Amino acid sequence: MIRFINLLLVMAVIGLSVGLYDIKYRAESADRHARQLEQRIAKEQEAIRVLRAEWSYLNQPERLQELANRYTELKPLTAEQIGSFEDVPMPHMADDFYVPSGRQPLGGYAGVSTQGIGMPGSTIQ
Repeated sequence: MIRFINLLLVMAVIGLSVGLYDIKYRAESADRHARQLEQRIAKEQEAIRVLRAEWSYLNQPERLQELANRYTELKPLTAEQIGSFEDVPMPHMADDFYVPSGRQPLGGYAGVSTQGIGMPGSTIQ
């Protein structure tokens, strides 16, 4: 019986050793993969910084204006090219908003002139 227990314990130690060995190498592999990803991320971030600097240089207004003058016949935009005041649609003046159709004025101060407010002899009571 004791021999069986000893054999069982030796097998358990061997099994745990193999499992620990496997876990150790998987962790090292994951760590190596994480470092590779961090290096790739750093390279991509550097490439983004370079591209942003290049984009900033290429989109300078002075440079774009010089290229437009060199390669196109474009002229500055004038207000007449956009439209005239006659082109703006005017609202229909007979709308209820502009002409209150027979409504009575509101009570209170709404229909009273502000010239005589607080003055002696004013019509406000």
